[in-house]
Amino acid sequence: MCKKFLSIFNVLYRTHVTYLKSEQKKLLYELYKKEIPKISEHKAYSDIIKLQKHSHMLHTLNEELDIYKQLLKEIIDSKESYEERLKKNEDINQLNCHIESVTNLIIDDIILFYKSYVNQDHHLDATEIKMEITAGVGGFEAKMFSKELFHMYENFCRVRNYDYEMKEVINDEAKENKNIVLYIRGNNIYEDFYQENGIHRVQRVPINSNKVQTSTSIVFICDEKKQKDNIMKKINFSKQDLLIQTKRSGGAGGQSVNKNETCVKILHKPTNIFVEVQKTSSQIHNKNLAMQLLKDKLYNFYYELEKNNFLKEKKNQKQSADRSHKIRTYNFLHDVIIDHITNTQYSGIQNFFKGHMLIQLINKKKQVFYQNIIDQTLQYIFSLMDSQKGPLDTLSQKNNKIYK
Repeated sequence: MCKKFLSIFNVLYRTHVTYLKSEQKKLLYELYKKEIPKISEHKAYSDIIKLQKHSHMLHTLNEELDIYKQLLKEIIDSKESYEERLKKNEDINQLNCHIESVTNLIIDDIILFYKSYVNQDHHLDATEIKMEITAGVGGFEAKMFSKELFHMYENFCRVRNYDYEMKEVINDEAKENKNIVLYIRGNNIYEDFYQENGIHRVQRVPINSNKVQTSTSIVFICDEKKQKDNIMKKINFSKQDLLIQTKRSGGAGGQSVNKNETCVKILHKPTNIFVEVQKTSSQIHNKNLAMQLLKDKLYNFYYELEKNNFLKEKKNQKQSADRSHKIRTYNFLHDVIIDHITNTQYSGIQNFFKGHMLIQLINKKKQVFYQNIIDQTLQYIFSLMDSQKGPLDTLSQKNNKIYK
């Protein structure tokens, strides 16, 4: 029953978090003993109470487990037989099963709390990402390395059963890919790829040289749907943001003079963007057309703004590509890969490019990724309770977000 429940849980949530750190358990123990300040009826407080209940359950189960273990120690002399009996004891196995189930419930509570209050701009529910692989420092070698990285992610997608589609390839006179853009689709996909975002470095001897050369490629990950949603929120303006004026439409004069004010001009005050429509003889129709035209203009404005910020960041990372923001180093001379985020080393570059080893590495990173979310959420909850101030939004704005 326990294994079946855990299997269903993993299929539904796919967070790849399987444990709570001892520091996190201590914080949860403190949390369930805390009194919730009755200063707000905000939904966050009912969610904290729910987390408190599950934390209390976990603490009680752990206490029971400690008692069982102690009793078992007292009746068994040999350490070896104690370990064997510990594995075979049905009561202890059942308790461990309950502890695992409640731990998963707590993790689920925390993830949902994070998405609802701590970082509403999260990408945890993303089902599609845009990946751009751009040649950095190193000329032809960098372009060739970009192509190799693309094939590595292509293999990764095949193994993980992700759909992917190459949208754009920009070549130059060197007959190699300078820029590769692809879209990858799958459940909870952003968490698989976001830590690939940065500088990938290759060290090897080029065909036409006898010296080791260091080249770089830059991987950029973007949740385009979230980006578009954020833009749409910005153009969901209020009446206070608009200045609407009407005037008579221009005409040929004489009997053709328009005596009604059918021309509509709308100014969006925050951006100073305006539109003017006198297409029909109906003021209402012209106003509706003007509103739609204004929304289109504002969408293009904010999209270009986001794009320019992205390109600016891209340019800054290109300039520092050989010095910082390193994700991994692929050293062909020694046939090793060094992951700088986890500080781990893998042998066999060609085998790594096949995708299976990359899955192991990414799963390891996701554990750290979700542990950071748990730490951040618990910190937020304690700050919220200790502050005893009303608006949650104020704290949310002050909170440092994991995603950018």
